[in-house]
Amino acid sequence: MRAMTFVCLLAFWGESALAGDPGCSRYPAAERTELFRQLELERMAWEWATRAGKQPTRSAIPRNNFIDQHIFGKMEADGVPPAPLSSDAEFLRRVSLDLTGRIPTPEEAEAFFEDHTPNKRQLLIEKLLASPAYVDQFTLYFGNRFEVTSGYYSYIGLTGRNVFHRFLRDFVQRDRPYNEVVTEMLTARGDADLVGPANFLSRAWQDGDPIQDTWDTLTDRVTVKFLGFKTECISCHHGRGHLEQINLWLTRQSRESFWRMAAFFSRMNMTRLGADAFNQRMRFFFTDRDSGGYYATVNANSPGPRPLRYGGPYEPRYITSGEEPKNGQWRQELARILTQDRQFAKATVNYLWAYMFNYGLVDPPDGWDLARVDPKNPPPAPWTLQVTHPELLEQLADFFIRNHYSIKSVLRLIANSNAYQLSSKYPGTWRVSYTRYFAKHIPRRLSAEELFDALQIATQTETPMFVPGFDQPLYYANQLPDPTEPRSDGGVLEFLNTFGRGDWWNNKRDASPTILQLLYTMNSGQTVLRTFASRADSPINRAARLAESKASDEEVIRELFLATLTRYPTPEEMATVQRMKMGTRLDWISDLQWALLNKLDFIFNY
Repeated sequence: MRAMTFVCLLAFWGESALAGDPGCSRYPAAERTELFRQLELERMAWEWATRAGKQPTRSAIPRNNFIDQHIFGKMEADGVPPAPLSSDAEFLRRVSLDLTGRIPTPEEAEAFFEDHTPNKRQLLIEKLLASPAYVDQFTLYFGNRFEVTSGYYSYIGLTGRNVFHRFLRDFVQRDRPYNEVVTEMLTARGDADLVGPANFLSRAWQDGDPIQDTWDTLTDRVTVKFLGFKTECISCHHGRGHLEQINLWLTRQSRESFWRMAAFFSRMNMTRLGADAFNQRMRFFFTDRDSGGYYATVNANSPGPRPLRYGGPYEPRYITSGEEPKNGQWRQELARILTQDRQFAKATVNYLWAYMFNYGLVDPPDGWDLARVDPKNPPPAPWTLQVTHPELLEQLADFFIRNHYSIKSVLRLIANSNAYQLSSKYPGTWRVSYTRYFAKHIPRRLSAEELFDALQIATQTETPMFVPGFDQPLYYANQLPDPTEPRSDGGVLEFLNTFGRGDWWNNKRDASPTILQLLYTMNSGQTVLRTFASRADSPINRAARLAESKASDEEVIRELFLATLTRYPTPEEMATVQRMKMGTRLDWISDLQWALLNKLDFIFNY
């Protein structure tokens, strides 16, 4: 059935769906292939839901909140059996990584397993949300979203990077309303070295190109980061004739509709200032003019990368609703319209859902097709609805708005749902179409920062990392303010880059496992030296401490499993380790630690 579906869809979308459109270079072959895979998955799920003779089911899994009502209700109606609830070990490791970016210590794991309080999962969630590690992880989460790095040209220095990082950290720590934070980024004024949110604007600067290209880049970043859909392609050409295979809504948009959206930034002054005596680094000072608009005329000697513009000047018009500013403060008006747009709330909760579930209610979460999200106005066949649970998405948006745009409130709601707490182990026959039902938890490879921090925690080898502008050393990778750090430690940089951290500019973050990563974890000094206990160049680590302790061999094995995999060894694993012990006590403990660090259980979050 899947092969037939693929052939049918290929006939509809055409073979060019698998190749780059020469008229739309922003959708290269690899990205088109991923979009095509999502279209195929949507079609398969629709066929399953509308099949003849389907048998509704009943699930015994309790409903903790309205998320569960929607998720399990749809599964029951369409005859999709859910996975069982996760074990304590599976849940503890998953929620700890998702909310704090770190694995539990063996002491924390053992205490949780031995706790028989009925609501202990809810209590754990509250503890994690109140922890400094939560602030670290979601400061990094929003840092990944907004990509303000000191490696971006010479226009964002360490000072600007650090004030932006502090701005994000304060937002997460105080759980400030997200709409207010976004407003501050869109309307920031003053020196970017002093005003943290101004660096969101600096990050869009297009060096050497006409100012219209900066407005265009900033507009695409705004629609992607805050509304969930890309507009960069229609900055070069109309959607019609280019995007029919990708996005129905964008086919109805013109370059002029994009330029009018970009015009909201056309009264913004970006004044470049020297940040040092030799002007080797620059920074921006942001103000606004009382007049101006989006002009199509550019310097013929510096036309920029986009095709020639025409017409104009264009005044602002919001791209989805057509709303125009009520006054001449165009950036403030954009912030007002955007944060009151219901799509802003829906895109935000969908980004958070995708983070927690590893798959969005709309997926990819930055690839919304606004013509395929309303069940009351479905798209023409053979297109299907893009959103998996439309009513749930609307209710989540209502919840977000009602809770004053609190990020933490949405994360708490999701983490407490039994939909989130399902096991990743599926006892029946798994169908790929079940992915859109969230019938089990989808495993993911740990991010570069999570993997490095898990390695340190498992081996008890946390070491200080020194970052310019920070008074105190940092001990965890998810505390680092951008991918250029720690610039004083090449070993840590190599580890994080090998595992796909990217650079927030030219290289995208990538959590795909590779053969190089497999060889790296087996042979790199970052892993090996943290497990050795007998070498002089090895740091003091868990293996060395356990070898010198009076704990029995069985107790040592249990602690290593708890510390590394957040679970006890199975009887079979315990027997195998006992049987395979070789060399001195120090040797086999080191070998076991190394082996556990190379297990999929360690590298993946289940």
